[in-house]
Amino acid sequence: MALAGPRWAGASAGGSGRILLFLKSDKPTGQERRPSTDGAFGAAFANAAEEALVAGARSLSEEAWAEIYRRHAPQIYGYLYYRLGDQHVAEDLTADVFVRALAGIKGYSWHGTPLLAWLYRIAHNVTADHRKKAARASEHQVREAPLDIEDHRDQVRAMDSQTDMMNAIRSLTEDQQQVIILRFYHGMSNADVARVVGKPEGAVKALQARGLRSLRRFLTGSDERLKSA
Repeated sequence: MALAGPRWAGASAGGSGRILLFLKSDKPTGQERRPSTDGAFGAAFANAAEEALVAGARSLSEEAWAEIYRRHAPQIYGYLYYRLGDQHVAEDLTADVFVRALAGIKGYSWHGTPLLAWLYRIAHNVTADHRKKAARASEHQVREAPLDIEDHRDQVRAMDSQTDMMNAIRSLTEDQQQVIILRFYHGMSNADVARVVGKPEGAVKALQARGLRSLRRFLTGSDERLKSA
């Protein structure tokens, strides 16, 4: 059973707008969207099997992409939120994931593996890119205003550690974070997680076991610190 995750709080409108704007600019002249016959945007793919949905996405159908976003944006948002711990960053990067997916859909072929697995791999890369960019920005800030950063160190730490669980998850290795989030916050099977992270199922089970032990140690230590405070 998946644990309760962050609420998907209506960021989809802005995110899907960015995706559809990119889609319009990526289409050759003369391939603009044809209006849905029933007037409901995305209705043509609302109940489509995933293979048909991917085919529509590869043909740059706006209806197909709207349905993909509707189905999968909450899971991608949740994954990014637990990796980064910031609601607004997670919302922005969710849209980035789908824009990257749109840019790379021509190279994607459906072979029975859930489309969501591919989107999670993109989300992993987006997370890595964001962290590298944030690290560079942080180094620049330290060089430019070291005294100011020192003065606000406690405030920054408080903002970065919103909850014990968020802090505990971010203490894990990259691979452990992925496995724990996908297994317990998104309810994926070991086999599905293995496909997402590109590792054998046995390796996923080992990462899960080590990650859970680390979380237990971290949270137990946190409880002890609270008692002694």
